[in-house]
Amino acid sequence: MRIRSRIRGPKLRTKLLLLAAILLFAPFLFYTLLVEVETLLVDAQMNNQISLANSVAILFNNKKALFEDLPTEIDESKNLIAQPLVGSVLLDGKALDWKATEDVVSRKFGAGDSSFTIRLGESINQLHGFLEIEDDDFVPRDPTIISLGSSDHLRVIYINDKGKRTETALTFSRPGVASAYTYPADQEGDDLVANIEVGGFLTETPTGVNIEFTIPMTIFGSLDVFAVTYVDVDISPIESSKRTTTQPATNQEYFELVVYRSAPIIETIASLGFENTQVMIFDTMGRKRGESVLGATQEDFFSSEDQSKNFFQRIGGFFRRFYPGQAFRDLSLEDAEQRTIEVINSALNNEPTKDKILSLSGAPAIIAAYPIRAPGEVIGVAVVQQNVEDILQLLAGTLRTIVIVSLVIFAILTIALLGYSIRLAYRIQKLRSTTARAIDEYGRIKVSSLNVERNTGDEIGELARSIDSMLGRLTQHQTFLQRMPRTLRHEINNPLNTLSTSLENLRSTDDPEEQQRYLQSAQRGVARIGRIVQNLSDAASLEDSLQNGEFERVDMLRLVKNYVSNLENTHKNVEFVLICEEQSAIANVSDFHIEQMLDKVIDNAIDFHRHDSPISILLQVGTNSLRITVANRGPTLTGDTAAVFDSLVSMRGTQSTMHFGLGLYVVRVIVEYHGGSVQAVNLEDGSGVAITVDLPLVTVASAESSVAIESRTGEPDSH
Repeated sequence: MRIRSRIRGPKLRTKLLLLAAILLFAPFLFYTLLVEVETLLVDAQMNNQISLANSVAILFNNKKALFEDLPTEIDESKNLIAQPLVGSVLLDGKALDWKATEDVVSRKFGAGDSSFTIRLGESINQLHGFLEIEDDDFVPRDPTIISLGSSDHLRVIYINDKGKRTETALTFSRPGVASAYTYPADQEGDDLVANIEVGGFLTETPTGVNIEFTIPMTIFGSLDVFAVTYVDVDISPIESSKRTTTQPATNQEYFELVVYRSAPIIETIASLGFENTQVMIFDTMGRKRGESVLGATQEDFFSSEDQSKNFFQRIGGFFRRFYPGQAFRDLSLEDAEQRTIEVINSALNNEPTKDKILSLSGAPAIIAAYPIRAPGEVIGVAVVQQNVEDILQLLAGTLRTIVIVSLVIFAILTIALLGYSIRLAYRIQKLRSTTARAIDEYGRIKVSSLNVERNTGDEIGELARSIDSMLGRLTQHQTFLQRMPRTLRHEINNPLNTLSTSLENLRSTDDPEEQQRYLQSAQRGVARIGRIVQNLSDAASLEDSLQNGEFERVDMLRLVKNYVSNLENTHKNVEFVLICEEQSAIANVSDFHIEQMLDKVIDNAIDFHRHDSPISILLQVGTNSLRITVANRGPTLTGDTAAVFDSLVSMRGTQSTMHFGLGLYVVRVIVEYHGGSVQAVNLEDGSGVAITVDLPLVTVASAESSVAIESRTGEPDSH
């Protein structure tokens, strides 16, 4: 128990700061809520996306011709295949962009000097080619010479949009960008037309050169004829030049170009006008036949990084570690392709499917696939892929805002609570020090009231007023203790002197009449001493008596009438006047103590009333309380009239020999114990004093119940 008594709780400032620290849990709660919101938003986006894929599939339903222009089986001996390229291709003469697409097949034509290996790929509406050429001595073109035969160059043969066989030559005056010219096949001359739609780039290698080119698909009228020829001019004249071309091993003159993407399908997708959404169409063999162009704005949105981030953006980057959220946390770029294949295969099995993946830029995305149907079969799949980084960035921004606002609010509240706690502690310490100074080291009251915090309306003000009231009562008690010896000495010395004088006179005389007179005087002194002792005993045991007393419902009208009737029998020389209405007044009281209270009030009135005047007793009954007023003609009160109810205090100008100053104190204690109040006032005409006692009544329902009980018990009504 000793160890426990030494342990004290934290101070007020610490408690307030700990209370403010609860706000730190707010961001975590909001984070949990945002995770749930993210799940709802992602699920809603997936459902919307599967509906969007369905809408796209409807555009291609029953259009088998769009999917039948590509042969089911491709013969590499007759066809040159342009595989779909993954990602963007930079025209720089380097093979790095081509290595990202594993399906691109390299084919070699020729042997030795001027031989080349070619790769063909296609992106949306663009044909790409990459040649690795062996050339011991590359001859650049002289810009002053119009003819193509004086320099090494590359030729592409195809059928244009007018159905005529056409050649486009790419010439290079130095490593770098090519100059493209278009002319009718086998009619090379001076009428070369520059073609700015065709691009090319040449880089030198240890074994020769690399040439990369790009041609728009719109210039092709047919893909039945396609050839690439490298013209190697070693020395002049032209007759010594060597040509290497893509020549089929069969009797065909030219290869057929096979391009997976279909221009009509691409045009249909483009007409949809989707932004930040990639639409792809696959045939039943899983070949991509068309897709929408991924806008540069979307690519920049997902892949660009601002190097000049401010402080809050850096904080946002930190919180991004807790996002992209639970839905995408377990995804990786490695399994994105496999997930995409599974979604497409499921749609090919006539089951619309959706899933979450990471796009090529690493951004979270949702992919949805819906089957394209013809009567009785599935002819393709419509795939819609959309990044949800904007949703996650919105949630991350919201989380960042919540965290920052929570921290700001926490800082403000911490400062405010700290200031408030300091102010509160200062007020409490000031009240404590003032209270401590009110009592000296010997326990004596130095001041009777506090001068701090009494006028404030908060709990500290209530505490200050309680302490002030306590000091007032302690001051009264201390005054009582200080007055007690002097009062007892004064009050007891007078009857003792009378008793001593009477006994001495009684001893010194033999006259019977004198002896009787001295004996009566001694008896009066003894009676007076007994009265003083009885008053002190009553005051000391009053509170214990009240605690042990039992309350009961009493009709105060009947009690007062019976009490006044007894007064008239015991005080025949005093006239009493009772004024009351014949109205029942039920109060929950101790009748013995009420009569004791009336005794003290009546005794006080008898002691100080004018002998030729009556004592008036007035009973007034209100709604919730009753008032008993005892008035007498005689000396009036001066000063603070409330002080007459303190112990050993008398405010009268004159007093009788039997007045001791405890009667009205007993009255106050009894009345306050019954929940009432008492006051002393001078009469309006200044002819005397009135003592008024207010006591609460019981409720009407309780009063009626009490009356009913009395009627059943057969008690007679005293009215």
